[in-house]
Amino acid sequence: MSNHRPKLIVKNKILLRVFVIFGSLLALNTLWLTWMIMPLQKQALQKIMYTQAVTVSRSIIQTSADAMLSEDMSFIVEHNVEVIRNNPGIRYVLVQQKRGHIIDINQQGWQLLEKLPEQFSHFVGDRESFNLLMDDQNNEIYHFVYPILFSNIQWGWLHVGFSTEDYRRNTAEMYSQVGIISAISLLVILSAGFIFARWITQPISAISALALKVAEGNLQVQAHISRNDEIGQLSESFNAMVVALQESKQQLQNYNQQLEDDVAERTKALDELNQSLDQRVKNEVIVRRQQEQLLIHQSRLAAMGEMIGAIAHQWRQPLNALGLVLQNIHYMYKQDKLDNDFMDRSLEKSDRLINNMSATIDDFRNFFKPNKIAEQFNLLESLQTVVDLLDASLKHNNINLVIDCDSNLKTVGYKSELSQVLLNLINNAKDVLVERNIKKPKILVSVSIVNQSILIDVVDNGGGVDASISDHIYDPYFTTKAEGKGTGIGLYMSKIIIETNMHGKLSCKNTDTGACFTINLPQNTEIAAQMSNPV
Repeated sequence: MSNHRPKLIVKNKILLRVFVIFGSLLALNTLWLTWMIMPLQKQALQKIMYTQAVTVSRSIIQTSADAMLSEDMSFIVEHNVEVIRNNPGIRYVLVQQKRGHIIDINQQGWQLLEKLPEQFSHFVGDRESFNLLMDDQNNEIYHFVYPILFSNIQWGWLHVGFSTEDYRRNTAEMYSQVGIISAISLLVILSAGFIFARWITQPISAISALALKVAEGNLQVQAHISRNDEIGQLSESFNAMVVALQESKQQLQNYNQQLEDDVAERTKALDELNQSLDQRVKNEVIVRRQQEQLLIHQSRLAAMGEMIGAIAHQWRQPLNALGLVLQNIHYMYKQDKLDNDFMDRSLEKSDRLINNMSATIDDFRNFFKPNKIAEQFNLLESLQTVVDLLDASLKHNNINLVIDCDSNLKTVGYKSELSQVLLNLINNAKDVLVERNIKKPKILVSVSIVNQSILIDVVDNGGGVDASISDHIYDPYFTTKAEGKGTGIGLYMSKIIIETNMHGKLSCKNTDTGACFTINLPQNTEIAAQMSNPV
């Protein structure tokens, strides 16, 4: 019983799907035609009502034209009473003179109105108009307004109210007839669809049953369906497939033994490879770490070289001042005017100059002091440390450095490494400004908070980064500086520090005047506190 149940289910599914698809398409087509015809019939009925209204209105105006011009109201009333009596579908006739009487004639009688009812006043105009209104008994009325013209002069308007009962009755009969026709059409279509579905699915079900036998491993079956269409071709293709499967089965048996031999041989080779792979991976990791340490060391040496140049600029002025102090002492000694008071002042000035030089050394030493623990620090103070170290070099090249940072803004990370990145970015901007001989050179360092992130922008007016090298500026050993003036690892290490150690992002874009390097750091202290140890 279990062997025949899948065949019945497959057969029923195919029959049901074909029947549903075919029947649905034909049914939708019938419904679509019905939906298209009904509005057209409804419009035809509405057009008939409109034509009737125009005909009645013109008849009344032509018959009562002389009476309207002579203002013979009795004739107008009598004629329209007769019209209403002979046409039960007309509920009322209202004759409105442009500057004069308004006569309301209905099935109960007539009366003179002082003013036109408010619900009719909206339809008065130069052209005929109509609309559906509700009367006092809540019956729907087709209200038609026809302008009265004599020799192209506006005399007034004729208002005629028609009952819509005939229109509603005809519409209901139309809906009923269309519904009956649609139901009969659907029954015929569904019956034809069922017969067509069976004609299509019977051979497919037979081939499906044979396919199940093939799936169970029986390759001796054959389909016997003789038809000159696609299903006949499908039967022939099925038989050819069974023959091909018989041949493939024999080939697979032969290949299986060969594959087992190959697998055994390759398994042995993989075992030998696995034994040496672990040691090769360990050696590669050690080499990579050594390369990274070498890059870090080179980066710090390059930064130290930049800082030594900055210290030279910082010391030039105090050394000159100290030399002047010594010359003054020598001059006063020759003039025999060297006294204790002059020596005290000279020593005090010398001590002050020497202390400033010593402070520069302390700043240099603290700047490169290693820091392996993430800590909270003030961003403005970190920026000011970098500026103090580069101040003399920037002033020497007449570069205006502007810092825009909240004095209370703090973040969590590695202060010394962030300072190294800022030093590298500002130094690069300075080198570009000097190399390109920019007039009124300027560097702007601005710090802002955007979407829970701290953005540090280093912007210069040096013309920007050339588009041809923008994709390579972070590559190790890539530099645009002259030989001996750049190592090409500054931006590479800066990117590693920001993105690996401080979980941020370093990016670059060109502005209208120059380049803008942006450091994006997480503001959330809980996220920042999870930073791994720096490289």
